[in-house]
Amino acid sequence: MTVKNIFAAILPMLLIAASCDDDEPTPTSIEKNREIILTEELVSTDFVGNGAQWGGYEMTPTWLGTETLSDADWNTLFNRIDFMRPPFLRIVTNPAWSYDNNGTYDETTKTVSLFKMLDYAKDRDIEITFGEWGHSSTDDISTIDMSWIENSVKFLNHLVNEKGYTNIKTINIINEPNGDWSSTKGDYNIWKNVQLAYLEEMKKYSLSSLKVMGPDIAVFNTASQTDWFTKTEADLGDNVGLYDIHVYPQQQLIRNGEFAQMLRAYKKETPADKRIVLGEIGFKYTEVDAQLKLENEEAIANDPYAGEDSNMMIYKAFYGIDMADALIQAMREGYSGSLVWNMDDAMYNSPDNGDYQSDKLKRWGFWNVLGEEHTGNAADEAIRPYFYPVSLLTRFFPAGSDIYNVNLPNKKGLRAVVGTYNGKQTIAIVNSHYSTYELNLKSDFIGSITVNKYSYKSNADGSFVGEVDENGFATPIENNIELNFKDGVKMTLVGESFILFTNME
Repeated sequence: MTVKNIFAAILPMLLIAASCDDDEPTPTSIEKNREIILTEELVSTDFVGNGAQWGGYEMTPTWLGTETLSDADWNTLFNRIDFMRPPFLRIVTNPAWSYDNNGTYDETTKTVSLFKMLDYAKDRDIEITFGEWGHSSTDDISTIDMSWIENSVKFLNHLVNEKGYTNIKTINIINEPNGDWSSTKGDYNIWKNVQLAYLEEMKKYSLSSLKVMGPDIAVFNTASQTDWFTKTEADLGDNVGLYDIHVYPQQQLIRNGEFAQMLRAYKKETPADKRIVLGEIGFKYTEVDAQLKLENEEAIANDPYAGEDSNMMIYKAFYGIDMADALIQAMREGYSGSLVWNMDDAMYNSPDNGDYQSDKLKRWGFWNVLGEEHTGNAADEAIRPYFYPVSLLTRFFPAGSDIYNVNLPNKKGLRAVVGTYNGKQTIAIVNSHYSTYELNLKSDFIGSITVNKYSYKSNADGSFVGEVDENGFATPIENNIELNFKDGVKMTLVGESFILFTNME
């Protein structure tokens, strides 16, 4: 057949193809790669909850010359945390900030702020993991100071049995013990021996209901230290109530989904009858995220109150997308909660170059409640963008929730999770990629529900699109919309955005 004849033969087919109008059905393969399937496959039960690191405010007397925050500042904090409705918080202290008053055991002089927070948490039945940043030793770090053990446990007994803070469920003694910055200098055996000595001292009191949260190791971006889990199980057994790790991933690790693989490795080493949480989660930028690293360093240098240990991206809306992606990945991997680092800039100072009286802040918070009083900038007290998605992932995944798997199409940066509680459902979806996706939500499990819809979109200039009320709290973009998952719920999810559907109050 000549070239001329071949062209003549295929021309009609080309014309037919060109004449097809835009209403032709989408090919099955494309349609399938748009489907988000809400399944009835349980990922975890008895969810502990998402929350944040709270505590601190020990520098308030130094900075302000007052015993604690003003009533107005406490009320601001309480109102904001009330909206967030966290079921789980971590509060950590040390002897000099709580019960050690210049060498004298003292339960009242330095505990005004601590009791304010614990009273709040008790009134709202919020589970607390309570602990100390490090251990005290004599001679060398492997020799435990038993007088510290005695006083620390005595104070714990005061909190639980005398003050009635029975919402303290776990103890978290020694922060990040695998690190060379820890009081253990990374020595597992020291951490183990401290836990055992602490537990032995607890037997002198009615504290048997309290368990350890540990090993509390900082893993950052790798799955290279799972041996801490196997050793902890062997040495502490049922004394562990919650397993936990601290993560400060690179942005790329989150957005390409490798974060889930790392989490999976630690979940795999968690005993089957135990739960695991992220004891801290924030973001640190290294050379892998070179532009963000540079931007963060420049922002710290330009802020006279930002310490070296700060993440200035808290002012940018994309941080809310990254944090939502990380929390959802954790839930999808069977983690029972995550504690965001941290609640409030004003909690801790950043002791740059060993200056522990520094007036510089660890800027990681949802706000700086001392913006006006300490930094002379009342605007810094405003709620920052990332509170929007994190508060919703905290509020609408209550303690006791069941978390279900969601089958996802092959789309970069797309993650979703479903939680149910008392017959109500919450569906959270994040797109941390820059592309816009056409999606179709389907399920044989849920059927049809009426929900409110929340939406958050990160803009390139650092601002976000999302409905808020007069307090700056997230409000629905739509109310009482019906989602029929049997027929499919078609939706457009733009790049760097987060959507949450819920029929919870």
